Amino acid sequence: MPSTRFEPTAPDIRVWVRLIGPRGAIWCEMVLDTGSSRTVIDESVLLRLGYNLAEASSATIAAPIGMAEVSIVTVQQIDALGLTVHDFPVLAMPLIVPLRTEGLLGLDFLRRRNLFCNFAKGILLTLPYPRNLLQRFTLTAQLFANL
Repeated sequence: MPSTRFEPTAPDIRVWVRLIGPRGAIWCEMVLDTGSSRTVIDESVLLRLGYNLAEASSATIAAPIGMAEVSIVTVQQIDALGLTVHDFPVLAMPLIVPLRTEGLLGLDFLRRRNLFCNFAKGILLTLPYPRNLLQRFTLTAQLFANL
């Protein structure tokens, strides 16, 4: 069962994410953001991976600072929280310096699995959605054993 440790006293939950693009793979630290419907990656990270933001499609989104024009880039592969997703569309935009992160892992990624969080111990668990009653019992037993 994939589990991820985080600092329980920190103001946010940070996870390591591996991104694969035209120039290879890099690891970056991203903030788990349940308030963001989309995953956002800093433009500089996507440029290092070899993506051409000038050729990417764009969209206007509502951001905390108002309306913003962003590029939409399809990342070849993203690995986080024990889950690998291919051809994953992300929003490319500069992130404000006080965040000190290279991206925000949004609900579009998190909805692919059940996510359980033990804030006291600083543990995140990701589990597949149960397909039947037996699998539900098995996953519940794993959940209680790890949290």
